[in-house]
Amino acid sequence: MYCDDIQDMRLSITLQSLIGLFIEQLNQPTHLESETIKNQLRQWIDSQALFIKALFKDLR
Repeated sequence: MYCDDIQDMRLSITLQSLIGLFIEQLNQPTHLESETIKNQLRQWIDSQALFIKALFKDLR
């Protein structure tokens, strides 16, 4: 149970971070190229815990 709670907290923090990344991009005065956004998303995924990386395995 304790491990599940920790994973839930990490997942919540991770989702907040991901939403922040999207909001940051939406607030840019000019839109970035899709390849730039993909690279930023890959970097974000690489910085996450293994169980979170597994959720995004198709995007890497």
